[in-house]
Amino acid sequence: MKKDDSLNRRFITYMANLIYYNSVNYDKKRRIKDNRFPLTLDNDENLESVLYACYDSEPIPPNLKDHITDYSLYKAYESLPAQQQQILSFTYIQKLTDKEIAQKLGVSQQNISKHRLKALSKLRRTLGG
Repeated sequence: MKKDDSLNRRFITYMANLIYYNSVNYDKKRRIKDNRFPLTLDNDENLESVLYACYDSEPIPPNLKDHITDYSLYKAYESLPAQQQQILSFTYIQKLTDKEIAQKLGVSQQNISKHRLKALSKLRRTLGG
């Protein structure tokens, strides 16, 4: 019985790893294809998403300050330096990665990460969390 259990466990582990790595590769290939061919208008599948992307009834304000409804959070956000406010806006409103923000601002990705984490910890301290 021990040999059967060991064999089953190894088989299940093998299958789990196989599924995991194939899904990672599939996602990578899909991202590469989407980046290489961003808009294919002759494909009905993409046409619907293009129409949704093009129609925007109400533009989203690009600044995070315009989305904050809690007064104490607003005051805490206002106390942050302008660069940290801008980084938080890029991160949470425009949904950019640290790497994309770094390219936009001309600094390193580590610098963006450090400023974002500093800003969040300052907000937590200010709000008493």
